[in-house]
Amino acid sequence: MSVLEDFDFHPTAVANPPKHYRAWQDRARKLLEPLLNLMEEGRADLPIEGQASDHDANADRLESYARPLLLFAHWRYSLDVYSDDNDRNLSVAMENWFVKGLIAGTDPESPRFWGYAANFHQHSVEMGLMVIGLELSRSWLWDKMSADHRDQVLAWLESDVGNGHHWNNHMFFGIFVMEFLSKEGKGRPSYRAVIDRWFDELEGMYHGEGWFMDGMNQAFDFYNAYAWHFYSVWWILLYGEHDPVRCGLWASFTKTFLKDYIHFFATSGEHPAFGRSITYRFNATAPFGLAQLAGISDVDPVLARTICDRNLDFFIEKPIYQSQGCLSLGWYDEFIEMVETYSCGGSTYWAAKAFAPLLLKPDDPFWKEETRALPSEQSDFSKVFRIPCLITRATEGDVEIINAGSQIASVNTRFGPYKWGNLSYRSGFGFLIGVDKNHCPVDGGLTAENQKDDFVYGRHYTAPIAVENDHMACLYSLGQKFEQFQVSVETHMWWKAGWQLVLHQFISKQPAVLRHGGYALSSDSPDSFQVVRTQNDYVLTMTGERGVALQSIYGYGGFGCFERLRESDGPRQHIQAPFHSLAVLESEVGGESGVLVCLSWAGSTREEGMPWKVESLDSGNWHFSHPVLGDWLIRDEVLPALA
Repeated sequence: MSVLEDFDFHPTAVANPPKHYRAWQDRARKLLEPLLNLMEEGRADLPIEGQASDHDANADRLESYARPLLLFAHWRYSLDVYSDDNDRNLSVAMENWFVKGLIAGTDPESPRFWGYAANFHQHSVEMGLMVIGLELSRSWLWDKMSADHRDQVLAWLESDVGNGHHWNNHMFFGIFVMEFLSKEGKGRPSYRAVIDRWFDELEGMYHGEGWFMDGMNQAFDFYNAYAWHFYSVWWILLYGEHDPVRCGLWASFTKTFLKDYIHFFATSGEHPAFGRSITYRFNATAPFGLAQLAGISDVDPVLARTICDRNLDFFIEKPIYQSQGCLSLGWYDEFIEMVETYSCGGSTYWAAKAFAPLLLKPDDPFWKEETRALPSEQSDFSKVFRIPCLITRATEGDVEIINAGSQIASVNTRFGPYKWGNLSYRSGFGFLIGVDKNHCPVDGGLTAENQKDDFVYGRHYTAPIAVENDHMACLYSLGQKFEQFQVSVETHMWWKAGWQLVLHQFISKQPAVLRHGGYALSSDSPDSFQVVRTQNDYVLTMTGERGVALQSIYGYGGFGCFERLRESDGPRQHIQAPFHSLAVLESEVGGESGVLVCLSWAGSTREEGMPWKVESLDSGNWHFSHPVLGDWLIRDEVLPALA
């Protein structure tokens, strides 16, 4: 395939790199410098602060080596294009540690030995990732190691051969290990058959429009970007000569995905927090630079760089660093409680994938001086993705993901169903996490509280009904199998500007308290919240920068208040900031059917958040009016006649 001929592991040095290229080098260096302080002589791991994962200590040790190696490998590669004395001094010190760490970590006789891989062990993941790092580091690491040490590393990698890999994007890791072993003369003829089989399995997870369902996770989320359309492109670049037909197929998947993916980024560069592993943060831009490198992107390269620039800067300019200066576990800041149990202190360095642009040549059009306006800043839009049953829409420069089709597998509920189960996710607003396994947070949609035991249930598995430019609908249940508690809900949503009109039609078999919450407003300062209640059925809360409003239309009995305005108000729940304010509408129901209707707003213009006037709620034809937004006419046969 022609892209293979264009990728050069020995880039040509230049005297004056483009300013954007140099800026990316500086960003990478900023993230690497704190790691140097942790590189103790004789160790094969970095003591990065953070929780221990639910894997084991050896897995966490290996993650703390393999993931920072990928970040360093990208930066070190760029130094062959341009570097100054400070760059080279840092690089030499870190190179020395990574080489010695690899030797010690793969030596069974060393007290620093990482241990071998095994069936479904996390080592298989890190080994596959490490292969990319080793390929990028051939000039200073792999090719300069002694033959005995290379054989030692290969013997360690062989412990992954034949292992089970989770039936999702993890199958790529087994492919990379077998490809690397084969390339280094340690393969067997059988490996090619296994690689082909695993690719067949991975291709079976492709649903169309560039979207993969992540196997047993049953989810469509940002793993599409930083896993599926990252590993596949790396395979094309490194090993695709074995199968040019397959290269073309996977290249087409990525092309299709990226031309739509540009609609997932706000004007600020932020993408909505949605799905698991969001602690990887700017990892979300990973496929843009790599696809440009492979020549398989139809996205304007300057637009791609603008998105990458803004997304990276959005996060690195926030307090996302822990006490050692390393990347922390969290979203806007360090917030370990929101992170999945499989993550440890070193896990966040999978954000290294975002630095793929450093592999591009300095004269690549990606590095042109100018910038491009993101779709979200050009105009408001609503874009339908029928395969994942998502709708992205832009308003006031923010981007919102409207979520009609969450497929939250039972294996994913332990990571927090609220990461996929909310009706929508919006840049700048985030969401709440559950404080314990018995209480789903009450923002982002309808919840049901079982009055017998006070358990609060949110949306899990969801069957989509409608995915349209101005309307979504879905059918789901609130409850869990162990308690045999169940409330069936059919939800319809329409939107205008920052507002959502939400209609819930429910069937409850047991007594319950049903609550609808919109977005939870967050802040670093509890004194910044200003609550304005203008009438009994409407609440507006502002912080000066952003606001949320909730207006009851039909079926609710009143408002409840769920907020954290003091440290004594219980543990932090909001992924963006320590304090939050959230008004929710409530309705106490028995074993009955009913209808609940409300209007929910999130935005920055207070006047837009003013309440609506109900003009009519006729069957199939609802009419609202607003002092700023004017008339809102909704015609749909599902709309009931309400008093």
